[in-house]
Amino acid sequence: MSRNQNNSKLRLKGDSRQREIAISTSAWGARGLSKAQAKALAITLNEQINVPPLGDEKFTEAFRDAWSRFDAEEKEEYFQNLHEVEAREPEFLVDPFIPRGALTMLDGHPGQGKSMITTHLAAAVTSGKLFAKRYEVPKGRVLFMAPEDDADRVLRPRLEAQGANLAKIRFMANLHPMDEKGRALLRKELLDYPPELAIIDPLPPFMSEETNTYKATEVRSFMQPLALLAREMNIAILLVRHLRKGGSAFAIEAGQGSIDFIAAVRSGLIVFPHRIDPNTKVFAHPKANWSKPGPSLTFEIEAREGASVPKIKWLSELSETADQLMQAEAKQNADQTAAEVIVELLAAGPMKASEAMDHLKGKGFSERTIDRAKPIAGVKAARGPGALWSL
Repeated sequence: MSRNQNNSKLRLKGDSRQREIAISTSAWGARGLSKAQAKALAITLNEQINVPPLGDEKFTEAFRDAWSRFDAEEKEEYFQNLHEVEAREPEFLVDPFIPRGALTMLDGHPGQGKSMITTHLAAAVTSGKLFAKRYEVPKGRVLFMAPEDDADRVLRPRLEAQGANLAKIRFMANLHPMDEKGRALLRKELLDYPPELAIIDPLPPFMSEETNTYKATEVRSFMQPLALLAREMNIAILLVRHLRKGGSAFAIEAGQGSIDFIAAVRSGLIVFPHRIDPNTKVFAHPKANWSKPGPSLTFEIEAREGASVPKIKWLSELSETADQLMQAEAKQNADQTAAEVIVELLAAGPMKASEAMDHLKGKGFSERTIDRAKPIAGVKAARGPGALWSL
């Protein structure tokens, strides 16, 4: 194959010409070539690959910008002495729930009050009120990125119901995924209108359709740039996510997708119904990297007379952690399920205790669960060999 035929496969047009020069220049510099050597190769590349070749002015500009970026990267220090770093205390938007300069994740099933939490928090920040009637927050702007909520029919009415200062709230009017361009748009917004808090509710619409949310490397590639942006701007970014359908005994594992989502944030929050009264919601703090976990708080979604939009009503603190509350609920559910199986098993009449136990263990129930389920089912159990169970 001739050289000309070979080169015909490498023809570049439009903006690709500048990009190729920039990429190649950086690569040559990284290999140890001098600026003069790199420029000579760039000239050859421009003449042989670009169609048409860049003019002198554009070529000079493209090479100069590429070499200056490479030169700056070469001078950047990637390693430092730790004793030269000044220690500082973590900062919080809401201490200890939501740190500044980092990501926070809020998990919960639909309809359990996640939006009540986010709009109440936004109202506290923009108006100077307390969060949850207990926690002081800095006063300032809030950015909402909530593509599933209409600004006029949903977002504004909810925020007004919570007492937010709408003049301090910006929102994303047109959805753009958090790819390279999306992050650039977000960064410009944060620079132009610096907020105390940015809320992304929910997270999935901002991810590419090709992203595998259960693959660690792809999740990390999405989350890390957001974390760096939060640190650069020193703001709190609150991400909202749904819980997985199968549930989990551990709150930190309950959210949809890879565990790397929660690993990438510095604080993890969760909302779920209380096991005794489902109308009472629990706001808990299962992950806290920069502090001790905050207390579990309860609230309810309160209808307002003459208004179509409810508001949040904070209730009391609980002594249990998120895991303790969720595991108690799981245990209660297992007891109730075992009781239902026992009732069905004994519906035809009494049964030997040993046979009943073997049947229930075969269904996967432990002896402790069976013992708790028996009084729920109303079992009358005799003792001794050949003892029977009956209802």
